[in-house]
Amino acid sequence: MRQSPTLYLQGGLAESNGRSVTVGSTIPMQWHTYWWGNAVTAHWDLSVGMWNAERDNQDGRRNIAVLGLTPVLRFHSKSQYPWFVEAGIGGYVSNHLYENRDKRFSTAFNFGSHLGLGYFTGMKRENEWMLRIEHFSNASIKRPNPGENFIQLRYARHF
Repeated sequence: MRQSPTLYLQGGLAESNGRSVTVGSTIPMQWHTYWWGNAVTAHWDLSVGMWNAERDNQDGRRNIAVLGLTPVLRFHSKSQYPWFVEAGIGGYVSNHLYENRDKRFSTAFNFGSHLGLGYFTGMKRENEWMLRIEHFSNASIKRPNPGENFIQLRYARHF
């Protein structure tokens, strides 16, 4: 079970022609437990990203900056296998409203929830690779609330 800060780079594609590039850091929390014999740890995920999507009746793609903070639970395999699963729900704020050909967000503040499957590599498990599915929406704070789903690939380096 690896618990140290990371720096990461992540890229993603949205269901509606959107793209994202994100850099961030994970910071371990001083909390852990065991569920069904598997270790469970927690960390904060702080990210800064750039999203863009092709828009109708507009000039090409529009970039927006997105800042996020998410508490995350990570479930580690009880054996020595390097696999893990994680889930988190956090808050995100952007400098513009996200929009693409099919939808337009109504708020610059949104929630992001994700599920990820990851794998540690390296002699000391200092590298991790993760495939994530993440949904962003405003939880019906304001209508419309179309939401957006991303599939993301993340590389993180422990230090």
